[in-house]
Amino acid sequence: MLSRLTPWVVHAKGRELCEILLSVENSPGRLVEALRVLAKHHVNILHISGHALPEWERAPVLLFVDVTGMRRVLEELKEELEAVTGAPVRYQLASVEGLMMDELTLPLCALPGVRSIVIGEGDFASMLRGIYERMADVGRAFIFNLAYFGGRSTAEYLARRLNLAGEELIRECLKVYQATGLGRVELVSYNPEVPRAILRMHDSIECKAFKGQGEPASHYIRGHLSGLLSRLLDEELLAVEVKCVAAGDAYCEFEVTRAPGLCPGWWAGRVGSRGQPSWRETS
Repeated sequence: MLSRLTPWVVHAKGRELCEILLSVENSPGRLVEALRVLAKHHVNILHISGHALPEWERAPVLLFVDVTGMRRVLEELKEELEAVTGAPVRYQLASVEGLMMDELTLPLCALPGVRSIVIGEGDFASMLRGIYERMADVGRAFIFNLAYFGGRSTAEYLARRLNLAGEELIRECLKVYQATGLGRVELVSYNPEVPRAILRMHDSIECKAFKGQGEPASHYIRGHLSGLLSRLLDEELLAVEVKCVAAGDAYCEFEVTRAPGLCPGWWAGRVGSRGQPSWRETS
């Protein structure tokens, strides 16, 4: 499995860095023409990202490049790129040598039209640890419910765009966890009559942070899965983590079934044994 870099900052000690934002016609070969201009000037590309939907006329392209010793040709490079692409080109030199932060693009979208943010693994783990240390079981319930509504929102977005139903829809929606960096989820089994599903997650970014604690650690991902499946199946469901890397297992596994004693439309997760929630009706 390859890692995928989505940089918002590039660090290259002792180098002069530059960010370039351009757009090309949304047709085969147009990007290659622009890249030939960079090659002509011996500009080394450190990162490139671009995207377009089939109906778009143009595709935006963002590059982080090494222009050490080439500042004098940047305006010439810009003019040549504009001539080739037929559109304005913007560039931004790093103000600190060797450190380039993205200054030309906003917002960031992980899904078409959906504004997103990037959270590093260390930040994510520190936020969870801090909440649990200060708020204990209340904090775990808060994280679960916070993620639950996020899972419902994700399901609504995907269900509107996928002409699928049942198990096929579930399998496609579960791919979002790998695509967004949370971990790889597989549907081990699914019984629509009960309903009941077994989900297995590999490389969970959440539970990895709590390795060695001796018990299941998922509240964020478990809440998100609960919300996702509840929305897809139009029934209040609860994911319980029965295996976890934080407890010494090789992977995390979730059993998803009906949420016991839960009034539709109300959520009141409380943490019970081994960090898993118990449920009560609310009014």
